[in-house]
Amino acid sequence: MSDILIENYVQQLNDPETYTDVHAAVIDLVMSVRTISKDQLMVYLQKAILTVLLDSTEDSTIEEELRSSIDSTVKNQYININTLHSVLHSINVKLDVFGMEIAESRDMDTSTEILYSFINKKGTGAIQLSTKYTQNDIQLVKHVVDRIFAPEHVLQSSVTDAEGNILHRITYSVPYMSMIKHLRNGPEQLDDEDMPLMTKLSFDESELFLQDLELYGWLELYNDCFTLSTRGLVELKDFLIKTYGSYPDGTISTCFGCKDILTRGCACPNSSCNVRFHKDCKNLFRKSRNTSACPNSDCDADIEDFYSF
Repeated sequence: MSDILIENYVQQLNDPETYTDVHAAVIDLVMSVRTISKDQLMVYLQKAILTVLLDSTEDSTIEEELRSSIDSTVKNQYININTLHSVLHSINVKLDVFGMEIAESRDMDTSTEILYSFINKKGTGAIQLSTKYTQNDIQLVKHVVDRIFAPEHVLQSSVTDAEGNILHRITYSVPYMSMIKHLRNGPEQLDDEDMPLMTKLSFDESELFLQDLELYGWLELYNDCFTLSTRGLVELKDFLIKTYGSYPDGTISTCFGCKDILTRGCACPNSSCNVRFHKDCKNLFRKSRNTSACPNSDCDADIEDFYSF
């Protein structure tokens, strides 16, 4: 009996004009955790739907079935990825007027895993509009982002091949102590009377500020190096492309497979080639082709020789 109730309710959720307690529960969750995997969100969505139905029924038999389903790990046949997409679409329609969105992206290391993040999508200075920080803090955030994406930092690594040629190697990771030193040095004081005077941070203050950015979900510490998190990449996408530009004219790399911005992955060893992949996307691409040649027709590199960054 409960299956009929669930099926009918899910059909209501497919209406883009519908906004229910389930929608409110989903947005509350994503706002609180900031980023969540598709699998985790699907589990939560099912429990939310079943709980809403449980609260609305007075039939003891249906109530017992729903309670059993809530406690079960078995996926309900009527609650699937299409249900999630419908719910998120309705939520995003409501959020659009505020310049907010629950956006889909891919995990940097396991690109087959879909993530959802609550982000600010306003194009006019996402940093300033989407944070809890002061004007001074905002300048420091930009200073941190600049350390990751500015050309002199992205292209600072190089190797020498067998013929003695120097080959540039991109990197978007900043060692822990290097980032603290960079932050302590601080951004240049802007020539603006409306801007407060920048003060230098101590070691402890710099460390706490970076930890706060990590806690907020913008930075992540990977192998003792700082880089922008998946949520940070999604939220700051427009800002990053506008400020630093996309390869080959800028420093922002996108995955050849899924087209998302990436800060960790694999890159063609040919310095003049702009092909980059998430590691999983590279493996999927390789399996789908009968050749290991770089997908760039003007490049003679082998995809198996791509280096990690």
